[in-house]
Amino acid sequence: MLAGYELNRERDEELFCSAACDNVCPVHFHRKVEVMYVLSGSKTLTAAGKELTLGADSIFFANSYEMHGYAESPGSTQTVIVFPNRMLGDYYAVFGEKMPLGSVVTDAEFCRSLLPDFEALAGGECNPLLKKAHCDFILGSLMDKLGYTDGVKERQSFVDELLAYINENYAEDITLSSMAEHFGYSKYYFSRMFNAALGTSLTDYVSAVRMMRALDLMRRTGCTVSEAASESGFNSLPTFYRVLKKNYVYKAVKDLL
Repeated sequence: MLAGYELNRERDEELFCSAACDNVCPVHFHRKVEVMYVLSGSKTLTAAGKELTLGADSIFFANSYEMHGYAESPGSTQTVIVFPNRMLGDYYAVFGEKMPLGSVVTDAEFCRSLLPDFEALAGGECNPLLKKAHCDFILGSLMDKLGYTDGVKERQSFVDELLAYINENYAEDITLSSMAEHFGYSKYYFSRMFNAALGTSLTDYVSAVRMMRALDLMRRTGCTVSEAASESGFNSLPTFYRVLKKNYVYKAVKDLL
C-alpha cells in the first residue's frame, strides 16, 4: 500500500476536527500532528505499516510525518483533531528534536482526563487562547505519557528538504543514487535515513507522488492515461498500472480510467 503526502492539508492553517463519527482515510502523512480519541466501539487503523485495533477510551497519536490511515469500523466513533502548524510552535520548540516511544495510549483513566480538551476543541467555541491551551495540554500530556527519546536533531528540516525536492522533481528520473548524491550521502546511508524518516522506501514514495499527480491531471484536464502517466514521470504504462494496482485507490479510480 502506497502512502500519500497530503499537500492540501498542509496548506490549511485552520484546526481540523472530525467529531464523534467513524473516521475513514487512506494511509497518508503530513507535517502536522494528528490525534484520535476512540469514543466507542473498536477502531481499526494503520500506523507505521502495522494494523492496530483500539478500544474505547484510547488515543492514537500521529507525530509529524508519521504515516497513518483509518479503516472503516462499523459501530465505532472517534474524534480526530489535526493541529495546524501555526498552533505547534511551542510543541516543535520542546519536542521538535525528540521522538515519542509509541503512538497508542490505552490507559482509559488517563485518556478520559483529556476528553474534556478534545470536546472543547470539537465544540469549536473556544477563543484562540483557549484553543492553544487545549492543544498544548493534549500534546504535552501525550508526550509525557508515551515517553520520548533524544537524538533526532534536524529530522524536521531533513524531511522538509526531501519532500520539497521530490515534489519539484517527481517527473524526472529520481533514483536512490541521484538523491543520495544530491543530498551528499552514500546511497546506503541515505536509504536508511529515508526509511527511518518516512517509514517507506524512496521508490514507493516517489511512485505515490507520481500516481497522485497523474490521477489529478486526468481529473482536471481529461487527458488520456498514457499522457498523464508520461507527464507524471512513469516510464511506461505497465509501470503505471502496476503501481496503481498496488495503491489503495485502484478500485476508486476504475471509472476515471
